Amino acid sequence: MVGFYLIGSLCVLSSLAKAYFDTKKAVKAEFAAKLLASVSFMFCAVYAIYRNPDSTSYGIFILCALIFGTIGDILLCLDGFFPENPEYFKFFNTFGTTVFFAGHILYMVLLFVYAPISETPFLLLAVPLLPLVLLALILTDKITLPRTKSYMMLVYFAVVSGVILGAVSFVINSHGKAVGWIVLSASVLFAFSDCFLGLFHYCPSLKISPKIAPYIIMPTYCIAQVLYALSIYYI
Repeated sequence: MVGFYLIGSLCVLSSLAKAYFDTKKAVKAEFAAKLLASVSFMFCAVYAIYRNPDSTSYGIFILCALIFGTIGDILLCLDGFFPENPEYFKFFNTFGTTVFFAGHILYMVLLFVYAPISETPFLLLAVPLLPLVLLALILTDKITLPRTKSYMMLVYFAVVSGVILGAVSFVINSHGKAVGWIVLSASVLFAFSDCFLGLFHYCPSLKISPKIAPYIIMPTYCIAQVLYALSIYYI
Protein backbone atom coordinates (compact mmCIF):
# COMPACT_ATOMS: atom_id res chain seq x y z
CA MET A 1 0.00 0.00 0.00
CA VAL A 2 3.05 2.29 -0.19
CA GLY A 3 1.88 3.47 -3.61
CA PHE A 4 -1.53 4.39 -2.22
CA TYR A 5 -0.06 6.47 0.60
CA LEU A 6 2.29 8.25 -1.81
CA ILE A 7 -0.59 9.19 -4.11
CA GLY A 8 -2.73 10.16 -1.12
CA SER A 9 0.04 12.38 0.23
CA LEU A 10 0.37 14.02 -3.20
CA CYS A 11 -3.37 14.71 -3.09
CA VAL A 12 -3.19 16.40 0.30
CA LEU A 13 -0.08 18.42 -0.61
CA SER A 14 -1.78 19.54 -3.82
CA SER A 15 -4.81 20.63 -1.81
CA LEU A 16 -2.56 22.80 0.37
CA ALA A 17 -0.97 24.27 -2.76
CA LYS A 18 -4.47 24.99 -4.09
CA ALA A 19 -5.30 26.80 -0.85
CA TYR A 20 -2.08 28.84 -1.08
CA PHE A 21 -2.73 29.91 -4.68
CA ASP A 22 -6.34 30.69 -3.76
CA THR A 23 -5.18 33.19 -1.14
CA LYS A 24 -2.80 34.70 -3.71
CA LYS A 25 -5.54 34.91 -6.38
CA ALA A 26 -3.33 32.96 -8.79
CA VAL A 27 -6.19 31.46 -10.81
CA LYS A 28 -4.21 29.28 -13.21
CA ALA A 29 -1.92 27.86 -10.52
CA GLU A 30 -4.93 27.26 -8.26
CA PHE A 31 -6.69 25.38 -11.05
CA ALA A 32 -3.61 23.22 -11.74
CA ALA A 33 -3.20 22.36 -8.05
CA LYS A 34 -6.89 21.51 -7.64
CA LEU A 35 -6.85 19.37 -10.78
CA LEU A 36 -3.78 17.47 -9.52
CA ALA A 37 -5.44 16.89 -6.15
CA SER A 38 -8.63 15.61 -7.78
CA VAL A 39 -6.82 13.32 -10.22
CA SER A 40 -4.74 12.02 -7.31
CA PHE A 41 -7.72 10.89 -5.24
CA MET A 42 -9.17 9.19 -8.33
CA PHE A 43 -5.90 7.29 -8.77
CA CYS A 44 -6.08 6.33 -5.09
CA ALA A 45 -9.37 4.57 -5.85
CA VAL A 46 -7.96 2.86 -8.95
CA TYR A 47 -4.93 1.66 -6.99
CA ALA A 48 -7.11 0.37 -4.15
CA ILE A 49 -9.29 -1.58 -6.62
CA TYR A 50 -6.12 -3.03 -8.16
CA ARG A 51 -4.87 -4.13 -4.74
CA ASN A 52 -8.24 -5.59 -3.71
CA PRO A 53 -9.92 -7.09 -6.79
CA ASP A 54 -12.73 -8.53 -4.63
CA SER A 55 -13.93 -4.97 -4.01
CA THR A 56 -14.56 -4.19 -7.69
CA SER A 57 -18.30 -3.39 -7.49
CA TYR A 58 -17.90 -1.27 -4.34
CA GLY A 59 -14.73 0.30 -5.72
CA ILE A 60 -16.30 1.30 -9.03
CA PHE A 61 -19.17 2.94 -7.13
CA ILE A 62 -16.66 4.96 -5.09
CA LEU A 63 -14.65 5.78 -8.21
CA CYS A 64 -17.78 7.11 -9.95
CA ALA A 65 -18.49 9.39 -6.98
CA LEU A 66 -14.87 10.60 -7.09
CA ILE A 67 -15.19 11.28 -10.82
CA PHE A 68 -18.26 13.42 -10.17
CA GLY A 69 -16.25 15.24 -7.51
CA THR A 70 -13.41 15.85 -9.96
CA ILE A 71 -15.73 17.20 -12.65
CA GLY A 72 -17.36 19.45 -10.05
CA ASP A 73 -13.92 20.64 -8.92
CA ILE A 74 -12.93 21.56 -12.47
CA LEU A 75 -16.18 23.41 -13.17
CA LEU A 76 -16.04 25.34 -9.90
CA CYS A 77 -12.51 26.49 -10.73
CA LEU A 78 -13.28 27.54 -14.32
CA ASP A 79 -15.43 30.48 -13.21
CA GLY A 80 -12.26 32.30 -12.14
CA PHE A 81 -11.05 32.39 -15.74
CA PHE A 82 -13.91 34.64 -16.81
CA PRO A 83 -14.01 37.55 -14.33
CA GLU A 84 -15.57 39.86 -16.93
CA ASN A 85 -18.42 37.47 -17.72
CA PRO A 86 -20.75 37.00 -14.74
CA GLU A 87 -22.99 34.70 -16.80
CA TYR A 88 -20.04 32.27 -17.12
CA PHE A 89 -19.53 32.40 -13.37
CA LYS A 90 -23.19 31.58 -12.82
CA PHE A 91 -23.05 28.70 -15.33
CA PHE A 92 -19.90 27.06 -13.99
CA ASN A 93 -20.93 27.60 -10.38
CA THR A 94 -24.42 26.15 -10.88
CA PHE A 95 -23.30 23.24 -13.05
CA GLY A 96 -20.34 22.47 -10.79
CA THR A 97 -22.51 22.44 -7.68
CA THR A 98 -25.04 20.18 -9.43
CA VAL A 99 -22.37 17.66 -10.41
CA PHE A 100 -20.97 17.80 -6.90
CA PHE A 101 -24.46 17.15 -5.54
CA ALA A 102 -24.72 14.08 -7.79
CA GLY A 103 -21.51 12.77 -6.21
CA HIS A 104 -23.05 13.19 -2.74
CA ILE A 105 -26.11 11.23 -3.84
CA LEU A 106 -23.88 8.43 -5.13
CA TYR A 107 -22.14 8.21 -1.75
CA MET A 108 -25.46 8.18 0.09
CA VAL A 109 -26.91 5.47 -2.17
CA LEU A 110 -23.74 3.39 -1.87
CA LEU A 111 -23.75 3.55 1.92
CA PHE A 112 -27.41 2.60 2.18
CA VAL A 113 -26.88 -0.29 -0.26
CA TYR A 114 -24.00 -1.70 1.79
CA ALA A 115 -25.60 -0.81 5.11
CA PRO A 116 -29.40 -1.02 4.63
CA ILE A 117 -31.24 1.61 6.65
CA SER A 118 -33.81 -1.08 7.47
CA GLU A 119 -31.20 -2.39 9.90
CA THR A 120 -30.88 1.02 11.59
CA PRO A 121 -34.20 2.86 10.99
CA PHE A 122 -33.76 5.03 14.11
CA LEU A 123 -31.03 6.95 12.29
CA LEU A 124 -33.64 8.50 10.00
CA LEU A 125 -34.70 10.69 12.92
CA ALA A 126 -31.41 12.59 12.62
CA VAL A 127 -31.71 13.40 8.88
CA PRO A 128 -33.35 16.83 9.49
CA LEU A 129 -30.62 18.06 11.85
CA LEU A 130 -28.34 19.81 9.34
CA PRO A 131 -31.23 21.22 7.28
CA LEU A 132 -32.81 22.60 10.47
CA VAL A 133 -29.57 24.39 11.39
CA LEU A 134 -29.44 25.86 7.90
CA LEU A 135 -33.12 26.83 8.08
CA ALA A 136 -32.44 28.68 11.34
CA LEU A 137 -29.66 30.64 9.61
CA ILE A 138 -31.99 31.45 6.69
CA LEU A 139 -34.83 32.62 8.92
CA THR A 140 -32.51 34.85 10.94
CA ASP A 141 -31.17 36.41 7.71
CA LYS A 142 -27.61 35.27 8.35
CA ILE A 143 -27.46 33.59 4.93
CA THR A 144 -26.84 35.97 2.01
CA LEU A 145 -28.27 33.71 -0.71
CA PRO A 146 -31.67 34.53 -2.24
CA ARG A 147 -34.47 32.69 -0.46
CA THR A 148 -35.11 30.28 -3.36
CA LYS A 149 -31.47 29.17 -3.51
CA SER A 150 -31.37 29.02 0.27
CA TYR A 151 -34.20 26.51 0.31
CA MET A 152 -32.47 24.51 -2.43
CA MET A 153 -29.52 24.31 -0.07
CA LEU A 154 -31.82 22.64 2.45
CA VAL A 155 -32.14 19.71 0.04
CA TYR A 156 -28.38 19.68 -0.47
CA PHE A 157 -27.72 19.48 3.26
CA ALA A 158 -30.41 16.87 3.74
CA VAL A 159 -28.35 14.67 1.41
CA VAL A 160 -25.18 15.58 3.34
CA SER A 161 -26.99 14.42 6.49
CA GLY A 162 -27.94 11.24 4.65
CA VAL A 163 -24.29 10.57 3.82
CA ILE A 164 -23.25 10.89 7.46
CA LEU A 165 -26.11 8.72 8.70
CA GLY A 166 -25.35 6.18 5.99
CA ALA A 167 -21.78 6.09 7.27
CA VAL A 168 -22.99 5.56 10.86
CA SER A 169 -25.19 2.73 9.61
CA PHE A 170 -22.15 1.38 7.75
CA VAL A 171 -20.15 1.29 11.01
CA ILE A 172 -22.97 -0.50 12.83
CA ASN A 173 -23.49 -3.02 10.04
CA SER A 174 -19.77 -3.68 9.66
CA HIS A 175 -19.63 -4.50 13.39
CA GLY A 176 -16.85 -2.04 14.12
CA LYS A 177 -14.46 -3.16 11.38
CA ALA A 178 -11.80 -0.70 10.19
CA VAL A 179 -13.63 -0.01 6.91
CA GLY A 180 -16.65 1.34 8.79
CA TRP A 181 -14.60 3.85 10.75
CA ILE A 182 -12.70 4.89 7.63
CA VAL A 183 -15.98 5.58 5.81
CA LEU A 184 -17.40 7.45 8.80
CA SER A 185 -14.27 9.61 9.09
CA ALA A 186 -14.46 10.37 5.37
CA SER A 187 -18.15 11.28 5.57
CA VAL A 188 -17.72 13.57 8.57
CA LEU A 189 -14.78 15.38 6.94
CA PHE A 190 -16.72 15.67 3.67
CA ALA A 191 -19.72 17.16 5.47
CA PHE A 192 -17.51 19.48 7.52
CA SER A 193 -15.80 20.78 4.36
CA ASP A 194 -19.18 21.41 2.70
CA CYS A 195 -20.66 23.14 5.74
CA PHE A 196 -17.59 25.29 6.30
CA LEU A 197 -17.54 26.28 2.62
CA GLY A 198 -21.19 27.29 2.80
CA LEU A 199 -20.72 29.31 5.97
CA PHE A 200 -17.62 31.00 4.56
CA HIS A 201 -19.33 32.14 1.35
CA TYR A 202 -22.88 32.79 2.52
CA CYS A 203 -22.70 33.69 6.20
CA PRO A 204 -20.54 36.85 6.35
CA SER A 205 -21.60 37.57 9.92
CA LEU A 206 -19.23 34.81 11.05
CA LYS A 207 -16.30 36.82 9.62
CA ILE A 208 -14.30 33.77 8.57
CA SER A 209 -10.91 34.92 7.29
CA PRO A 210 -10.41 34.41 3.52
CA LYS A 211 -6.73 33.80 4.29
CA ILE A 212 -7.52 30.84 6.54
CA ALA A 213 -10.68 29.29 5.05
CA PRO A 214 -8.98 27.75 1.95
CA TYR A 215 -6.55 25.87 4.21
CA ILE A 216 -9.52 24.25 5.94
CA ILE A 217 -11.96 23.63 3.08
CA MET A 218 -9.82 21.94 0.43
CA PRO A 219 -7.55 19.76 2.63
CA THR A 220 -10.46 18.33 4.65
CA TYR A 221 -12.32 17.62 1.41
CA CYS A 222 -9.31 15.88 -0.17
CA ILE A 223 -8.54 13.85 2.94
CA ALA A 224 -12.19 12.72 2.91
CA GLN A 225 -11.92 11.61 -0.72
CA VAL A 226 -8.66 9.74 -0.06
CA LEU A 227 -10.30 7.97 2.89
CA TYR A 228 -13.25 6.92 0.72
CA ALA A 229 -10.72 5.49 -1.73
CA LEU A 230 -8.87 3.75 1.12
CA SER A 231 -12.11 2.05 2.22
CA ILE A 232 -12.03 0.11 -1.07
CA TYR A 233 -8.91 -1.70 0.11
CA TYR A 234 -10.48 -2.64 3.46
CA ILE A 235 -14.00 -3.52 2.32
